[in-house]
Amino acid sequence: MNNKTTFYLARHGQTEWNVEHRIQGQLDSFLTSEGKQQASQLAAQCRELNITQVLTSSLGRAVQTANICAEQLNITVKPVPGFEERHFGIWQGKLVSEVNGDLNYNEITSHITDCKPEQGESAKELLARFTKALTNQLQTANNETFLIVSHGDILRSFMAQFSQPLLSEVSLSEASLSKESSKKALSTGYDYKNAQLITMTYDQETGTFSKL
Repeated sequence: MNNKTTFYLARHGQTEWNVEHRIQGQLDSFLTSEGKQQASQLAAQCRELNITQVLTSSLGRAVQTANICAEQLNITVKPVPGFEERHFGIWQGKLVSEVNGDLNYNEITSHITDCKPEQGESAKELLARFTKALTNQLQTANNETFLIVSHGDILRSFMAQFSQPLLSEVSLSEASLSKESSKKALSTGYDYKNAQLITMTYDQETGTFSKL
């Protein structure tokens, strides 16, 4: 018996804030005309994949992308709690240039640790909630093939387990820094592009994910 479910991960199309290099997190901005075209191209890629439903983050940019895909594929869209982008706290709505001087910027944006912006969410917290929500959907899937529309930092954090990370020195926040110590952390070192498609499987029997 085949207990493996194939699913496809994709980042939403380009947004106005992507163009401005402004941090969105759980705030939002509309897809640009290029972003809408990217969503259409994503749908075209999916036509031969026998996708039965689009699962999406509830944030507007993801829903916009999911709706474009679903309309062209003639299937339904289902928003899933837990698929939302990482909450970047007080960084949300700010330009990258306004926050990239933060001592913890590299660790927060390129590593999977407990470090987070003020009032925000860590990569570890993001990864835990997304993985739980994703597993809940796939564990009960019955002969379904999903397109899952999500976000850049979710993909960076989730896909790090399937790539060879880079080892680099990072400074830790005061909350996690022991006296006179430093820590080496694994850098994900990869930025997932708008509407990029990733093919995955989930084994319902073992509860494991694999990248195809």
